[in-house]
Amino acid sequence: MHIDNNYCPGASVKSGCHNPIKNSKKDQVAGRLGTPGARCDAPAELAQQTLDWLVGEWRDKIDFVIWTGDNSRHDWDKTRKRKMQNVLDLNQQATDMMIDAFWPHVPIIPTLGNNDVFPHNQIGGKDQSSELLDFYEELWRAWIPQEQRETFRSGGYFAVDVVPGIRVLSLNSMYFYKRNDLVQSCAHKQSPAHKHLQWYRAQLLQARKDRVKVYVIGHVPPSRDYRATCLDDYLRISLRYSDVIMGHFYGHLNMDHFLLYGSAQDKSFGMGVSSMDDDSDDDDSQGVHVTRNIQKYVDWLHNMYKSLDPLDDRQAPPVVQPPLLAVQVSPSVLPRFYPTVRIYQYEIGNKHEHKRPYGTLLGYSQFYSNITKWENDLSPIEYTLEYTTQDAYGMRDLSPASFLELAKRMVSDSDKIGKKIWKDYVRNMFVQTANDIFS
Repeated sequence: MHIDNNYCPGASVKSGCHNPIKNSKKDQVAGRLGTPGARCDAPAELAQQTLDWLVGEWRDKIDFVIWTGDNSRHDWDKTRKRKMQNVLDLNQQATDMMIDAFWPHVPIIPTLGNNDVFPHNQIGGKDQSSELLDFYEELWRAWIPQEQRETFRSGGYFAVDVVPGIRVLSLNSMYFYKRNDLVQSCAHKQSPAHKHLQWYRAQLLQARKDRVKVYVIGHVPPSRDYRATCLDDYLRISLRYSDVIMGHFYGHLNMDHFLLYGSAQDKSFGMGVSSMDDDSDDDDSQGVHVTRNIQKYVDWLHNMYKSLDPLDDRQAPPVVQPPLLAVQVSPSVLPRFYPTVRIYQYEIGNKHEHKRPYGTLLGYSQFYSNITKWENDLSPIEYTLEYTTQDAYGMRDLSPASFLELAKRMVSDSDKIGKKIWKDYVRNMFVQTANDIFS
């Protein structure tokens, strides 16, 4: 949510929406609920009104909430540098808001973001970051099972059963993030990153034995932003347990899209272009700007989808298709683009009566709020349906095979409808905020 208590409506955008306007003719002005297109975080009022809308519309209809991290503001305003206490206070505030909205009616599964640690991007193991890990274990204790709390204090990750037959693994993706200098690569056996992947593998093996399905959540998605050894091991483990894992949910990039990895795919695509690529070393200035290498990232996605072999439906069963991994990267409440939330549907029928495995993601509905329309309206904001995966993309479900079918159709040179879907998909990446960039 990137809550910023220093956000000031009417302030200069150049100041991170913090300081009064100096030149009203030249300076862009901060909006009441956020400033789409600007380098500003979310006013607390936007976060609160978003949760209020979810409570009114969805709290009695949902089973659990996946919360993919980054609750503290960015460090964009160099005159108001963050301190550790600022980061902790903002996470306390965001957690209190989530508790008031959902708990104890609805379970919440949080995960650490790169702006939830201090210094920025940096978190080590228990020996290096005990104060930080202990803080979050206490803050989120109601949602971390008792038998998982020591694990969390050691590494910031945990497993929890949210409904019968479904287990969520909340990973500490910061251990795989190459900007985290406190952790060695996943090849070092004493590294917290290596130990985390050992835990990940063991949890998936146990889930298979327990005959439960798994949703994996984290903040930084598996991509070139991971260390090479960590990305390789994450993909290898995940593909090995593709029968257990029903979905991978990540955030961080603030853009609505998905990544696909196959066992036979050229792994260099995992190390390709990222939205983090630009000329700055400070990734607080990266990843959320429409003007920063967006076309390059879109082209890289297109090439990633092109690189994957289509499913071979010409051979009769029991031909086993190679495993495939689909990573869903969700947009956010951060109003760089219009604030967004998702409501997922999943299979809960009897395992023996349905073709789809229990826990299969059936689709999602994405809602957004055009906050510019609420600028002068003091009534509570509303969120509007942006699209559903079935109506916008014709997806029968959110299995990796369905994502692959969508991807191959969108990049086909001969499918005119697929080309139109690709244009819609690219526009949706920016939640209707930047539709003038792509024709």
